[in-house]
This record gives sequence, structure tokens and C-alpha cells, in this order.
Amino acid sequence: EVADLNRLRTLCWAGCDEEHRPDTWRLLLRYMPGNKGRREEKMAGLRSEYGEAVANYFDKYNPDSADEYHRVMYNQIAVDLPRTNPSMPLFQSPRVHASLHRILYLWAIRHPGTGYVQGINDLVTPFFFVFLREATHRQHDDATIASGRLLHTLSPDTLAHVEADCYHCLTNMLDNAQDNYVVDFKGIQEKVFRLKRIIRRLDDALVAHLDHHNVDFIQFAFRWFNCLLMRELSMACTLRLWDAYVADKQFAAFHVYVCAAVLLAFSDDLKAMDFQDMIMFLQKLPTHHWEASQMEVILAQAYAWAEQFSLSHI
Repeated sequence: EVADLNRLRTLCWAGCDEEHRPDTWRLLLRYMPGNKGRREEKMAGLRSEYGEAVANYFDKYNPDSADEYHRVMYNQIAVDLPRTNPSMPLFQSPRVHASLHRILYLWAIRHPGTGYVQGINDLVTPFFFVFLREATHRQHDDATIASGRLLHTLSPDTLAHVEADCYHCLTNMLDNAQDNYVVDFKGIQEKVFRLKRIIRRLDDALVAHLDHHNVDFIQFAFRWFNCLLMRELSMACTLRLWDAYVADKQFAAFHVYVCAAVLLAFSDDLKAMDFQDMIMFLQKLPTHHWEASQMEVILAQAYAWAEQFSLSHI
């Protein structure tokens, strides 16, 4: 039995249910083999490979003998861990911090061209949440998972599997967005400029208002690209958004249109504000109360614009 990945991609883009999301993401991110008969052996091998890499690199890290690159990466990740989804107790757990540190450090040393940069820490959290919920046999609601109270019920082996799956899925996801995380963030800067050009085509009055008050798109949109809007959205909305992103190898380009849809949802509000009010508003959008259904509207609008402008040179 072999999974029809094209069909699965279409279904995932439209939104996954909780039961099927973990394996759907693993399949579409090329971590889990499409051939059902090969899955158990292949995933066991990849999980074991991750564990060996942790033992060989993370566990043997020594600040006294490490070179500057490895020292900087290790320390920067440690500094960023408390900033990772600070509103969710799960991601403030020392046990989870330890897992994230291993995932991010190993990713960094295997990607010396980019290395670890701030923002990648946030991108692990949807995978961790989804795979952790699966590990608890989906017997608890999101609030209970988010509280972190269930961590003590998980065996070290179970958490190790969650961790390894997060590492491999993160790696394959970021393969499609590498230019976002180069040292000078050139990829993000280009996408921010593109966002402004799209907004100018859709709502020139808003761009004129922002320009009049000297509000530069980079001041608020950089984080939207660096963290894929995760700091603006609830976990439920993030998971719905990521269903579409996991299904789309070009998600980094599509994300520009998602940002446009989010920004234009507040166009009327912004046009009534001055510089200070706009900056404060844009840096803390009133979107945390949004439900997953709101993301359906955002995704539909973003898709329509992506199709509309697909042949233009914006």
C-alpha cells in the first residue's frame, strides 16, 4: 500500500483533523515513506540516526574546546529558548527546553551555510505540539497539552521519538525556505518589499497612509516572515495555517499573500491611526482571539491573490 501524496497534499491544504495531522505532515515532508511496508523500519532508522547525532555532537559539546561557530550557536539557542512561545507553559518546561536545544543545535551544525538564527526556535513548536498530542493518544484537549502537565507521563523513549520527528520534519520544512534564514536575511527583506508592492496594488490608500506617517513595512513585517506569523496567531490557527504550508513546497512565497490578507483585514483600523498607534497595533495585532475558521478566510483570500498575481512581475 502506497500513499497517494498528490491527493494527500490536496486534502492537507484544505485542513487536517487532529487524528490524521501527525502522519500527514510526516508523509508530505518526506520523513515517513509513502510505502506503508517500509515505514516502521525507515522511521526507526531515522530516529536512531538522530539519537546518535545527539550523542556525538550535542552531548559531547565542550565550551572550552568548541570553536567560535559552535560556541555562538550553542549559546544563542540557549538565550532564545525562554523566548519560545512564552505564553504557553509547555514551551517553558526545562524538559522541553532541553529537547529544543538539541534539535536546534543539531540543525545548526548541519546547516553551516545559514546556521541558527532567531526565529527558527519558534518553527519547531507546531511540530512539537502535534507530535506530543499524538504521543498522549489524543486523549486530552489543546489546553491540557499546552499546560505541559502531561510531560511527566511520557517515557524518555516516547519523548525521544517526538524530538527526533520534530528535528526531521523541521529540517525538511526549512529546505523550502532556506533564504529566509541566511545571515543577512536577504530572503526576508525581498519578501517584505514584495508585500508592500502587493498591498499597493490592492489598497494603495493604506500604503499612502503608512508612508505619510513614516511607517516602514520592515518595522512590523520582518517578524511576520521570520516566525511565519506564529507570534501573531494562536496555536490552533498556526496548525491550520501549517496544514497549507506543509502541503505546499512553495509555502515561503505563498506566505507573502497570507501576510497581505492579515494586514488588509485591519486596513480601516490602520487608516484611522497615527504613527505611534500604528506601530503598537502592528506589533501586537488583535489576532490571538481568532479561531481556525478565520484562517480559512485568510487562506482563501491569499490563494485568490496568489493566483491573480501569479503571472505579473510584482
